[in-house]
Amino acid sequence: MLPATWKPIEAGGLIRLGSPRDGGYVVPKRAVLASKTLISMGLNDDWQFEKAFRRLAAADVVCFDHSVTWKFWLRYYVEQVLRLRWGRLGRYLDYRLFFSRPGVEHRQIRIGYDQPGEVNVPSLLKEFSGSNIFLKIDIEGSEYRILDDIAMNSSRFTCVVIEFHDVDLHRDRILRFVEGMTNFSIVFLHPNNFAGTDDQGDPLVLEMCLVRGDLLDPAVPGEPRPELPANTSSRADIELRFAPADTSQPPEFRRDRAVGAE
Repeated sequence: MLPATWKPIEAGGLIRLGSPRDGGYVVPKRAVLASKTLISMGLNDDWQFEKAFRRLAAADVVCFDHSVTWKFWLRYYVEQVLRLRWGRLGRYLDYRLFFSRPGVEHRQIRIGYDQPGEVNVPSLLKEFSGSNIFLKIDIEGSEYRILDDIAMNSSRFTCVVIEFHDVDLHRDRILRFVEGMTNFSIVFLHPNNFAGTDDQGDPLVLEMCLVRGDLLDPAVPGEPRPELPANTSSRADIELRFAPADTSQPPEFRRDRAVGAE
């Protein structure tokens, strides 16, 4: 079972942005509209979330992914041709069109430490001022290098969408991160069924959305809640199970407001 503190609270104003399956996320519309900058860590061949965000909020979009280079695109096209995926051959043109727009940028820099070819969170926050930054993170395990800095600077972010990898190995680190995001609430949690489960049936990869308290809309009775289908239809979806809330702690030390999850 997953910790009770990871169970999403009931919230209103949630929308789905991005790809219909893998790469799509459920986020609070109010937090998107309040954001002036989207910092997106991890790009690969899918920027549908960034495009939808830009259309909705007219925010600046800055993506970081050191792996998306000309070599990436060469391998990509060889693979698509070999697999007869003709519909994907226009992806590079779409990439060039989107990232050539004013206010949209792809930097071929690794997220990690403050050293040549890499950048860390404190250095980024020196460049991007204000407290209206929406943070999206999908960096294949490197997220654990930056969790402490995100929590320490949480007031700068409107919302944090993050994909946690190898959850079975890093559960304690995720717990500390969630506890450190003191003015944030989890409003969405989704298992990525690409990675499968551990021996207890819990997902190995989780997609989590946390929103800052002043941008949290209460749930409205009867309001439909956006859903995300399984990341891949080739595998069964994963049911999330949560441990009972710890009622031995005073209310101010508990985050047991959750009443539902995906």
